[in-house]
Amino acid sequence: MRRQQTAILEWLLLAALLLAGAWVLWIQLRPPRGLGPQIAAHAVAITATPLPGTGTRISGARLAGALALASDDPGFGGLSGLAALPDGRLLAVSDAGQWLLMRPVVQGGALVGVTDAEMGGLPAPPGGEKYDMDSEAVQVSPDGRTWVSFEQQHRILIYDGVPPRRPVAARWHTPAMRWAPNGGGEALALLPDGALLWLPEHAQAGVHRGVFTDAAGQTSSITVAGLPGFAITDAVALDGARVLLLHRRFTGVETAAALSLIDVAALPSGSATARPLLRWDRNSAWPIDNMEGAALVREAGRPVLYVVSDDNFSRAQRTLLLRLELPAGMKN
Repeated sequence: MRRQQTAILEWLLLAALLLAGAWVLWIQLRPPRGLGPQIAAHAVAITATPLPGTGTRISGARLAGALALASDDPGFGGLSGLAALPDGRLLAVSDAGQWLLMRPVVQGGALVGVTDAEMGGLPAPPGGEKYDMDSEAVQVSPDGRTWVSFEQQHRILIYDGVPPRRPVAARWHTPAMRWAPNGGGEALALLPDGALLWLPEHAQAGVHRGVFTDAAGQTSSITVAGLPGFAITDAVALDGARVLLLHRRFTGVETAAALSLIDVAALPSGSATARPLLRWDRNSAWPIDNMEGAALVREAGRPVLYVVSDDNFSRAQRTLLLRLELPAGMKN
């Protein structure tokens, strides 16, 4: 009888693992959600629910507020990229080819809400189709243009203004043709000198094979050794010497996120190695979900990182916005 019970439990566990694996595969490999005609810019009401953990530290970084964001707007969700604007607002892009602007509300150094939210559709280039608009990363250059990285057809579209009004240029790079359709340019960083780093989500043979364009406009293939077992989901220049990488592990059974650093000086040589900075998971004091976007601001010289999660338009997940005060030793 005991052997029979053990066998039944083993089969139930196997079935649960198979169901979890199938769900993750569907979430990761399904085609991007289509929205039909381009969505016009409009105000959106967002409910921000504070989450526990504020004030706790991991590896010297402090959680300065965490929110669960929700909206009745049918286009809200799927946030995959995040950028900070000079006026204090955050710009996000989604898997459904939409942009979202919002202003964090900070009181006493802690994130307590968001306001002034509006959203709209990313304009497709002439001849482009909506299913090609799976946006995964966003940056805003000093000249006010919006740079957006897309999966499926891996390319970078450069838009005039914020919010993105019309595409004025596009960048295609040969190395990106080898990226998986749903595992491409998740991470896009613009460096202070005008250089560009573009990295895919998934590693091949232990390294992420990306693209680096230096300040002179010379583009080359590079490899970045990431964190074992993690995907790279965003990148942001910490300063002229270092790039901060956001990583996530999302299997349906395990959910974790991590931050690491790579040295800009190593990129022209063709290879760099990520140095782990911190990690959190479901057992940590910080909230966790499918963390995909990161944006950096500086307050009194100290770096503060906003991190957003992608809920995959699933009721089983949440859209989280975290505010992290990075260690004081990471100042310029």
